Amino acid sequence: MSSDHEIYQIAAQLAAEDKTPTVALIKARLTQSLPLARVIKGLQAWQNNPKIAETSKPEVKRQKTDNKRSLTEAEVVGLIKQAIAPLQVEIEELKAKLTKLS
Repeated sequence: MSSDHEIYQIAAQLAAEDKTPTVALIKARLTQSLPLARVIKGLQAWQNNPKIAETSKPEVKRQKTDNKRSLTEAEVVGLIKQAIAPLQVEIEELKAKLTKLS
């Protein structure tokens, strides 16, 4: 599981427990230590799209090998959003670095 996906999963678990996902609660449940900025960006990505945690990497692999079923439009959109979420986080990190350099 990627670290970003783990952040999304933890945020979703917290929400399912009727707790507001926060950076501190997420950091407390991580299986590995991550930079604070990465946790913040991951939480922001999850807040923008809470369904991002629903599609896991093993599920994507299973769907690719299952030729008997086509993906629905909603599933394709979900997969695309999941794929671009880490890129959006990286873009925000790069923007922050550029701002500091300016």
